[in-house]
Amino acid sequence: MRGMNGWQTGICIACLTLVLAAGCLDNSAETPDVNKTEAAIEIALADPEVQENIPVDTGAYEVVSVGPGGFESAGPEGTVSWRGMEVALRVTNLSSVYHVFVDVPNRTVVREYWQYVKEPMPCMQTGPPVTYASLEEAAEAPGPDCRLAAPYYVPEGYGFSEVQVFGEPCPRRQIYYTSQDEQIRLVQTAAGDPPWAFAISMPKYSTVTVNGAEAKVVEGISETQISWTTADNTSYWLWGNLDTEELRRVAQSVAPFGGSATPTPTPSAAPGDLITPGVSHFGTPVIFWPDTITVKAGTENTGEIVAESREKGYGMVHLYIVSRVATHSIPAETLPMPKGMNITVAPAAFMAYPNETYYPEITVSTTAATPPGEYIILHQEEWEGMYYSEGHVEVIVTG
Repeated sequence: MRGMNGWQTGICIACLTLVLAAGCLDNSAETPDVNKTEAAIEIALADPEVQENIPVDTGAYEVVSVGPGGFESAGPEGTVSWRGMEVALRVTNLSSVYHVFVDVPNRTVVREYWQYVKEPMPCMQTGPPVTYASLEEAAEAPGPDCRLAAPYYVPEGYGFSEVQVFGEPCPRRQIYYTSQDEQIRLVQTAAGDPPWAFAISMPKYSTVTVNGAEAKVVEGISETQISWTTADNTSYWLWGNLDTEELRRVAQSVAPFGGSATPTPTPSAAPGDLITPGVSHFGTPVIFWPDTITVKAGTENTGEIVAESREKGYGMVHLYIVSRVATHSIPAETLPMPKGMNITVAPAAFMAYPNETYYPEITVSTTAATPPGEYIILHQEEWEGMYYSEGHVEVIVTG
């Protein structure tokens, strides 16, 4: 360490005297930050939207972290940046985190969102399931210690696809009914076996009655889930892109399958539907593009692309913006891009792994010279080794 001469020592002593006299060693200097932290938590927990997602009334939650935070969002008026306090909350026994952005001076919640955290599942399989192309085969095969059950009603357009039978450490059966674009899945576990790892665990759910048993219901944006347990402690989890009443009707029809004495539920798929018996369409990866993006001329806006790898989605994913086209038909006449418009996707290529969700972004940039109007943009997607597809996104430019 370098030494200090006399005049440096004198200055340091004088500075220390001034600091002490000013009371800078008083802990009260930290009070504003402490109060801001407590205020952020209080405001977050009092917000009605937060209370819809976090069981504040029961106390079955924890505060993960509190501190300065912020975000940026793009819209017709351009990019907006916000800075304030961020409170992260977690429901007891759930790994996912709920982020709340709080404006403490105005005592308001500005934004909130779920961060879904992936953890090793409690029932990691040691091998692939055994797949059966008929209920008769599955009923005779080794599996969970309970009779195979199946729905005897499925909506018009759905047909039987396959049964998957999983062994230890989590024995279960999964029955699939598919239409051209959608799927219904029934999971069955026997008494004494570990519960299905993906069964309903959200803190907020409604209840209905299924054949005399109370059932939990969770409605999502594109799916509904129902779970229930029968008198013999056999548990069921039913999933499908149906409204609650229609999915409940499917659940009500679930009964033990009696082999040849009981007919297989009749496939109701319309002629020409692309249903392949014995193939699980649920495991195929899928990519969802936004239908429309609205942007004001002279600004840019961003839309979210959702890529779900599901069970079979391993490999490189490529996303392309091809051109502007005249109609939603494929093929369609190619048209020149509007003046000043540029469309990009980021990342446009990435490696995907099974049972993950990825969120690339599509950004539309314009200049003041971009003419207002509605433009149809052709895009392509390729999941290497799985499929290739084309689609459209509509860009609406306002003045």
